[in-house]
Amino acid sequence: MKAEIISIGSEILRGQITDTNANFIAQKLVELGIDVEHISAVRDNSESLLSTLKLALKRSDLVITTGGLGPTEDDITYETIARVLNLKLIKYPEAEEHLRKVLNKIKVKISPSNLKQVYLPEGAKIIINQYGTAPAMILEKDNKIICSLPGVPWEMKKLVVENLIPYLKEKFPPSVIKKSKILKVTGLGESSVNELIRDYINNQKNFSFGIYANPEDIQIQITTQASSEKEADKLLQSSVNQLTKILGNYIYGSDEQSLEEVIGDLLKSKRLKIAVAESCTGGMLGEMITRIPGSSEYFQGGVISYSAQVKEDLLKVPSEIIKKYGEVSRQVAELMAEGVRRCCHSDIGLSITGIAGPGGATEKKKIGLVYMALADGKKTLTQKHQFFGDRQLIRLRSARRALNILRIYLSSK
Repeated sequence: MKAEIISIGSEILRGQITDTNANFIAQKLVELGIDVEHISAVRDNSESLLSTLKLALKRSDLVITTGGLGPTEDDITYETIARVLNLKLIKYPEAEEHLRKVLNKIKVKISPSNLKQVYLPEGAKIIINQYGTAPAMILEKDNKIICSLPGVPWEMKKLVVENLIPYLKEKFPPSVIKKSKILKVTGLGESSVNELIRDYINNQKNFSFGIYANPEDIQIQITTQASSEKEADKLLQSSVNQLTKILGNYIYGSDEQSLEEVIGDLLKSKRLKIAVAESCTGGMLGEMITRIPGSSEYFQGGVISYSAQVKEDLLKVPSEIIKKYGEVSRQVAELMAEGVRRCCHSDIGLSITGIAGPGGATEKKKIGLVYMALADGKKTLTQKHQFFGDRQLIRLRSARRALNILRIYLSSK
């Protein structure tokens, strides 16, 4: 079976959002043994979408669209699919019932534009969207299958897992089960990861591997196939075990886990509280930690100490230390961590001070120089880094590396 994914939305082609939907759907299809032959994005224009759908239906057996199901004028997916297949748009009472129920609950008056969402091509198998208002659908016609899903990523993911995958499994029971797992690595660059695992992956016949870099981490994707899900899981676990032996503590999690989530779990399990002091990252470290629901259990607070005066007054960094060593120094980073631990009444203090650029550098201290420290009242750990990239990238890498210091510290306790 040949599959094709079409992401609908002018905002994708303008570069305003990153299309993560197609990536997620492709991964799920591959796991079912369905080959994805084409992925495309198209703007909210009926003629553009019409020509894209016509081509997709000529060359693919399964076409999955995301986006364009809402109440506005540029939400044209269903009417365009109806044109391509020469079908009528008809009202689905169950869709209208769900829409009214949702809008009444949030006290939003139902308008004619809202009701646009309850008209789908005739013959569609409607999927009530329990996570939003716009219904999804699966439509079979002329030995082709079209599935239309909402563009909101978390709605789409839920409907894929709960509706589309079960439908495809029942209709096309896979003869071979393909499964993937992603290992997340931090503290190493892409080339270093490749060097460490190259011999292992080159000697494997039952797996395929991919190494992908982004500013937050390195991801290793392991893919295998077997005659059953149980056997595929067993094979994947054997590879995970081998890679873990090679990479050790550089692996911080897998699949959807984030570094912040892993750290949150460690802090909760050890019943420890954290506070942060930030200079060049300007609150980014605290924001990352508090992304996780329930972070109030372990996050005490933070100080954004951009100026020397704030470092002196709030964190009690002596002015003579700043004058002697400079704000960007090992000594100041240590005192910042110790100071924020005390003033926020936390078990651990974590600090960052550096030069994010484009100004502020000297002959001895270049852009990207960052010091970070962790203090627990008994000892203070310090690291020095020379990061490269623009201002935002240096700030991001600084915050991520500080989080990793915390993770390694917590893992060793």
